[in-house]
Amino acid sequence: MGSTPQGYEMVRLALNSISEEWQVFVQSILSRAALPEWEGMWVTLKQEEVRRDLVKCKLDESSNSGSKPKEEEENATFASKGQ
Repeated sequence: MGSTPQGYEMVRLALNSISEEWQVFVQSILSRAALPEWEGMWVTLKQEEVRRDLVKCKLDESSNSGSKPKEEEENATFASKGQ
């Protein structure tokens, strides 16, 4: 009570609070030799969120039009590589 979680505690809290649909992502973080620091974890979470949004957009577009613009394919590739 009254204390702020630090470093790895923040990472653990974040991983424990992520929804069920993110469990594969959580397991990939937990399977690492060492948990990332909070700043690295935050970047990793944001990259995964962007990647998921791009995949969702691609799926939505492919179901609507049947073709994907080249720029979106490149963005999805960069997001999956963490760039």
